[in-house]
Amino acid sequence: KMKIIYATIFLPAAAAFVATSTPWRIPATFLQSSPFDEFLGNIFGKDEDKDKSRNKDSDIINDEEINISSFQQELTKRQQQQPQQELETDIDNAITDANKEEEEEEEFDGYMMRDAIYNKFGECFDVDFNKVDSYGFRSVYLNIMPFRLGGKRFRHETELDYLCHLQAVVEILQKYDQLDYVLAQLDETTKKPRAGTSPLIAVPLRLDLTEEQVNQIMG
Repeated sequence: KMKIIYATIFLPAAAAFVATSTPWRIPATFLQSSPFDEFLGNIFGKDEDKDKSRNKDSDIINDEEINISSFQQELTKRQQQQPQQELETDIDNAITDANKEEEEEEEFDGYMMRDAIYNKFGECFDVDFNKVDSYGFRSVYLNIMPFRLGGKRFRHETELDYLCHLQAVVEILQKYDQLDYVLAQLDETTKKPRAGTSPLIAVPLRLDLTEEQVNQIMG
């Protein structure tokens, strides 16, 4: 009889209480990780951290390798360019030196002497060395003679002969370092060769020579 009373009274009441009460929830304590879960998390979690760290280190190493490779390539490029640049610089310097030498070697010649005489007097006069003895001293002058190119008394048959003569005179002046001295006198003189006088008037340009040099020129 007690069992029947329990089944008929208490079970329906308990069912009604459960139906009217709040929904059943799992206690929070049941959701907390166990020590075993923490143990596994520590193992696998550390492995993940190690993988991430390795990836970062790998990226850094790769970046360093790229930077080193780029540096080596740039260094090799510049080393290859440097000899070329040095060669180009040497070539430029050689060309500059050659140009300077050509300018320096553009020596005064017979054509230039003809032009200097013409620019001064307006005529292409003949020139010749003349020895003068005075008071026991011997001197040499380069005389601008009053005989012009194309004149009757001009001793050179052609202009080419005249230019060859002027070239020989220039070479003698250069040999004894008298060219600049003679050209300076030519520029400064106010005299002019004259053929219609007696004696003829020549324009003397003195050479500054030793006695030995005088004898070498005049013989």
